[in-house]
Amino acid sequence: MKTVLKKALFYLHVALLSVGAQPVWSADPYPSVPVKLVVPFAAGGGTDAVARVVAQVLSSRMPQ
Repeated sequence: MKTVLKKALFYLHVALLSVGAQPVWSADPYPSVPVKLVVPFAAGGGTDAVARVVAQVLSSRMPQ
């Protein structure tokens, strides 16, 4: 009797976990729109140079 109860609880847990993960399966791949990198400093400075390098690396790793 105990093994039947354990199996039933196991299957109940599996069912609840699969229902809880369902919205993740149907989500759009990230990012679904182009990403903008905003640098609040003047162009040509050190921050701008670092931001351009970061933008190149991100664009090579993301499908956008």
